[in-house]
Amino acid sequence: MKHFIQLVGTLALILASGTGGYFLGKRQPLAQDEMPMVGGRIGTRQTAAQRKESAAALDLSTLHSQLTEEKNPLLRFKLALRNLEAWVAKNPKDALAWLSQQPPTDRRDEVMRMALKQFAENEPSAAADWALKNLKGADLNNALLEIAGEWAGQNGKEAASWFGNLPASQERDAAVEMILFKWGANEPIEALEFIGESPKLGDLSPTLRRAALAGWAKSDPAAAVTESLALSQSQKDPEQFANTLANWATMDLTASSEWLLTKVPAGAERRAAAEELGTIYAQQSPESGVTWLAKLSAGAERDAAANALVTTWSRSGPEAAATWASSQTTSTLTAETVESIGRNFLMKDPPTFQKWRSALPEGPLKNQLADVGIPVAAP
Repeated sequence: MKHFIQLVGTLALILASGTGGYFLGKRQPLAQDEMPMVGGRIGTRQTAAQRKESAAALDLSTLHSQLTEEKNPLLRFKLALRNLEAWVAKNPKDALAWLSQQPPTDRRDEVMRMALKQFAENEPSAAADWALKNLKGADLNNALLEIAGEWAGQNGKEAASWFGNLPASQERDAAVEMILFKWGANEPIEALEFIGESPKLGDLSPTLRRAALAGWAKSDPAAAVTESLALSQSQKDPEQFANTLANWATMDLTASSEWLLTKVPAGAERRAAAEELGTIYAQQSPESGVTWLAKLSAGAERDAAANALVTTWSRSGPEAAATWASSQTTSTLTAETVESIGRNFLMKDPPTFQKWRSALPEGPLKNQLADVGIPVAAP
């Protein structure tokens, strides 16, 4: 399965194949006494006018002297943080240079992200250029994603063009995907046209088209899936449509499921989408998913959905999934699915798994589970 985006955040982004390809890296928030202070209040962001006023009043020479004189690392960092917004507004590169020279900690990294975000609000290309020159690895990837998302909200075409002109890299590609997702949510037709008119995007184009359609599905799902279905049929890419519908399903599983059943004829697109929805039903309500399976066309369509449903279900509720798998008769489960159920059940509750497996009647299911838990001898 190749779900592209299920949006839950914009930081610590990991793009990967598989359901839920868009994850938010969780981290502890700044303590209240570490938050920037504005007008005597902690944690209140300045308006543009306030930033301009505070930046004009900030003497960078004095601030640097105060930071140098403060020998307590914690108090020194809090001093920098209290002046962060004015500092970034006055000279973002200076603020980021000072932060990058501090000992690397989660707090330091979070504050750098705050500074880069503010920098990107005013000068996104300069912020991206700074990140490319000063960061690497995961830090670079996350910074570019933050900047790309901010820039896309301001001017999607400008952002996509700027990043698209960079040398190809994993970080560049992830940033462009973020841009097309954000741009697609706001101006989907323009975003799709950009992809079609940019041959230099090459092999990245199908991924970007999915991103734009996924963004569109978050803002106008019915229009997005209708367009995606037509594109998928003309390009013979049913997974594209499945991905678009899945992004709708993460927000409204009932409406998206009904749309699939009433608007899409049996075929490759409906089968691929049913498989994706099976996974999402397992995550949200596996019991409802079991009921939903009965509405699907018997055969490949229902089998694909059933295998996706019970495989994912077995990760959170292996005993219930295994019980259903051993009792259902309307779908054919693959050997891989059965083995996954068995492994997940075994890891969760070995004694109960062994008891359940022993009680199974003789047949294909019991035979497929025979080797689960038995170590494979080294060659």
